[in-house]
Amino acid sequence: MSSFFAELRRRNVIRVGIAYGIVGWVLTEIASVVFDAFAFPPWAIQLFISFVVLGFPLVLIFAWAFELTPEGLKREAEVDRSESVTGRTGRKLDFAIIGLLVVALSISIVLQVQEDEDDGGTIAVQESARNHLSIAVLPFTSRSTDPENALFADGIHDDLLTTLAKIGSLKVISRTSVMEYRDTTKNLKEIGKELGVANVMEGAVQKFGNSVRINVQLIDADTDEHLWAESYDRELTTKNLFAIQSEISQEIATALKTTLTPEEQSRISAVPTENLKAYSFYLTGRQHMAQRSLEDLRLARQQFEKAIDEDPSFADAYSGLADSIMLLEYNHNAVSWDETRELVPKYLKAAAALDKENANVYASSGLYKSTLWDREKVESALQESIADLERAIELNPNYAQAYFWLALTKGQLELHDETIALYEKALELDPLARIPMSNLGVQYALLGRHQDAINQWLKTVELHANYDTPPSILGVHLNGLGRFDEGLAWLLKAIKLDPVSNAFPLAGTYRNLGDLANAKAAVTDFPADHPSYLNSRVALAWLDGDYETAYQLTRQRVESEERSRVRTLNTAAYFAIKVGEYEAARDYLLEASPALADRVDPKVTWQDFTDTAALAYAAQ
Repeated sequence: MSSFFAELRRRNVIRVGIAYGIVGWVLTEIASVVFDAFAFPPWAIQLFISFVVLGFPLVLIFAWAFELTPEGLKREAEVDRSESVTGRTGRKLDFAIIGLLVVALSISIVLQVQEDEDDGGTIAVQESARNHLSIAVLPFTSRSTDPENALFADGIHDDLLTTLAKIGSLKVISRTSVMEYRDTTKNLKEIGKELGVANVMEGAVQKFGNSVRINVQLIDADTDEHLWAESYDRELTTKNLFAIQSEISQEIATALKTTLTPEEQSRISAVPTENLKAYSFYLTGRQHMAQRSLEDLRLARQQFEKAIDEDPSFADAYSGLADSIMLLEYNHNAVSWDETRELVPKYLKAAAALDKENANVYASSGLYKSTLWDREKVESALQESIADLERAIELNPNYAQAYFWLALTKGQLELHDETIALYEKALELDPLARIPMSNLGVQYALLGRHQDAINQWLKTVELHANYDTPPSILGVHLNGLGRFDEGLAWLLKAIKLDPVSNAFPLAGTYRNLGDLANAKAAVTDFPADHPSYLNSRVALAWLDGDYETAYQLTRQRVESEERSRVRTLNTAAYFAIKVGEYEAARDYLLEASPALADRVDPKVTWQDFTDTAALAYAAQ
């Protein structure tokens, strides 16, 4: 064995191997930078590394079998030992190896410095984002065992956030994100870094008899220094509650060395209602609406209605009532579109008449008009929605929800870059907001950036493990990419979180896999009084191939609504084509997408390109 290693050294095989390894490493480092700069796919660098690795044994074999002589390259067996120059070649290789090591070390240092600069740039951006005019108001503590006081404390916290958000020079983190830190064990420095703010406010609320006590303190998140603190003991009246919020906002502005404009001063000093009972109903409604469940939204609607009964001049209560109805219709199909179409404009008109400078009213109006376009393709609705939402942001520069709704509207117009920027702004103000986080992935998918979309949804799953939308979208998207087994795995995760919303995509996935038994099982458990019961019957007929029954059931749904939802019309058109009712299919499709009626220049968008194909087929 010792003679074998001696021969390896004599033939310079070991030196050649070392030199090849260094050269291979240098080339790999350079390739990784070049490939990344030209946006090569990940498999390209993997293929390059594979070739480098495969070349190593070939080089060793070559070094063993051949020798470099003054006359050129010769087979080792043909060289006389007395004429061999492997010793001199070995010394040259030693110098070459030292030189290569110097080059490799230099490249390594350059790349490390560059990486550090990149990281430093990222950190610098994060630190600059955490400017001294940024604040997160943590959930207020309720100093009472009465559950109603806890709701009251949350309501005061929510309202204070709304008041602070009206100050344009401040960056105020929205309710959705700060509520994640209720009862947290994290220190303020961690919270500040995670939310991208320099300051954190803590507070406590205690209601006793006809009095209220509110304690607040403003803290520098990095140094834990108390910048300001105050206790407010007042008689429990709406005038006092709004005065406290206004005083807190002004004190924060003073502590952070910023000033309020006269308009901002006017907005934070406004008293929306002087009726304490109406205000209490309104606060409770806001807390229920934030939960988004079917039962909570129904309770929210009731609370807003009670607030209006107590004070018919309470603009925010009308706006909240409109929002609760829209969410019941859109999220749960628990209110018909006809009822929504009738009530929401009426409530928003009443709110606007009462308060022309109310950001909530403009935002709700923008959301409704965007939904109106989605449901009925009213041509002017999108531009009106944009105008309303931009006005809401002008009145409340920290209105994360308005940025989110504006992103939805811009997305309808296929302004994808603007849409992504708006989602990013919404997430800057509400870093843990799960819906914008998930919708950002949708925008990536629409641009064909499938891996970016998947990564964004995986990030959302990691941060919101109990939120069913990201695993559901992942399942549907992977199905669309033909990755049915992966799609099924994600939808099975989603259906554990929400058995209702995910039943239909799960049924479709099982059908794609040829498993009709499980497909039917996914949609059979809807009771007759459930809003999705009719849809489940349509799905079962579809799975059985009974298109006639599916068509009749869908027609029943269309005819039961004065103004049918676009998705219902699309489904009716699909089954009409299946049963040969082509004229009916055409009518349904044109009602769903009126822009396609122009035979000279039909307006085709990403939302209705499937309608276009179906319309062409029906026409044929």
